[in-house]
Amino acid sequence: MKKFIIPALLFAAVLTTSCGSNAVEASDAKEVKEVAITGTYDVLGDHNHVDWKAWHLGKTGERFGTVVLSAAKASVNEGALVAGKFVLDLTALTVENFGDDTAQNEKLRGHLTSGDFFLTDSFPTAMFEITNVDTTSGDFNSIVTGNLTIKGVSKSISFKSNVEITEDVVSIASENFEVNREDWGLSYHNEGTVGVPADYLIANEIAFTIHANLTK
Repeated sequence: MKKFIIPALLFAAVLTTSCGSNAVEASDAKEVKEVAITGTYDVLGDHNHVDWKAWHLGKTGERFGTVVLSAAKASVNEGALVAGKFVLDLTALTVENFGDDTAQNEKLRGHLTSGDFFLTDSFPTAMFEITNVDTTSGDFNSIVTGNLTIKGVSKSISFKSNVEITEDVVSIASENFEVNREDWGLSYHNEGTVGVPADYLIANEIAFTIHANLTK
């Protein structure tokens, strides 16, 4: 089966106060334009999820887990990724840093899905929709720009990824990148919150790594 290494990428995030090299910047959402396509991949294969990490202030007390993709569509034109839409099921968010301590994992998961953070009763999903794809060199072959929507707030972001397209599969593996949660109004116990002890403050950075495999 002939393979194409393509200019592509898939998911996204935004501005961070971190000075790390993988921080991505948020701006106003961009228009999603119609583009020519020669193929569509919209069946979820294995390993469709986003790994997440978060920390207390100063990047201590690391927390991590996954969010699964509940639906996705990648559109290709002449061997290149040109459009796509990806839906994350926030109600199925997992917490894994407490290992076998199920009670602690579930306690934090409940907090993250509550009104303090993602409010999944009202906003059960997040979404990323591609608006542009550029090629790049180095460790990754693509830079994707798109609108990331969380809790009804849409911001445009760009990040690096490696994408491979065959006749039957589109696979995407992103860099580990960081976003600033405040860009989507996720400000619970952020730095500078009055009356909250330093040990309970939460870093604004959230890190993501995307894994997606779609078939026709």
